[in-house]
Amino acid sequence: MFDSVPAKFILPMFFAFYLTALFLYHFMVYRVNKHLPPDKRIPHSLTFGQRDRLAREYSALYPRSILYRLTLLCAATLLVLAAAFASFRIWDAARGK
Repeated sequence: MFDSVPAKFILPMFFAFYLTALFLYHFMVYRVNKHLPPDKRIPHSLTFGQRDRLAREYSALYPRSILYRLTLLCAATLLVLAAAFASFRIWDAARGK
């Protein structure tokens, strides 16, 4: 299944960007939670409402930081890599490999 050249190239890149995005997200939550009272802290689990709140809180605390934009860039890159991997797999299946 993963014996094609594109798959061998795309999957390691996918995991590298995934781990980077995961680390950056948790780092942002940690930095924001340092400034919040215990009852108002953001959980480390990813939900859509909390993600928006994290963006607002992080931008307010660190307005010059590019960390949030870098995390979004990693997440977008993950989507592109996943689409590329799926495309190569479909292309290989259509060719009969």
